[in-house]
Amino acid sequence: MARYFYEDFINKHLDALDNESARLSDLSDEDKDHATYIWMMSHKTWFDDIYPVAIGRSVGKIVTQMLFGKTPLNSKLLSNLFIAMADDCPDNYGRDEQWWSEALGKHLDTEVNLGNFADSLRDDIYLYLEEAMEEEIFQQLADLKAREKYDHFEE
Repeated sequence: MARYFYEDFINKHLDALDNESARLSDLSDEDKDHATYIWMMSHKTWFDDIYPVAIGRSVGKIVTQMLFGKTPLNSKLLSNLFIAMADDCPDNYGRDEQWWSEALGKHLDTEVNLGNFADSLRDDIYLYLEEAMEEEIFQQLADLKAREKYDHFEE
């Protein structure tokens, strides 16, 4: 994993991020989705905590693209994917393996058939990751500024 995996994101949003009172939550929903997408794709092992066992890492990547990618897909399609993955589980899998999200602390089958499943899941994942993402973004911003200052010092 590249040390500065948020570098392009930081450069794009430098004006909004480079002040003492800046918060990740101040950015647009689209920008927060992009920050979440970058985090998830840089930390794929987190799929295991966020998505139920039935989803797995491979499908977790697809789900992440569906939720946070450039063109998020609708709730019905996402619901159908989660239902299909749960239905396709081995016979010895119970409700926890099919539906439990360790990170979110809930069974997703209680929400999968609601009309806003994708929006709800997207919001829950963002809120779960917000503190870690914000800490990482602002640490990378500080490191990048220090690196730039050092690079200019040598000139």
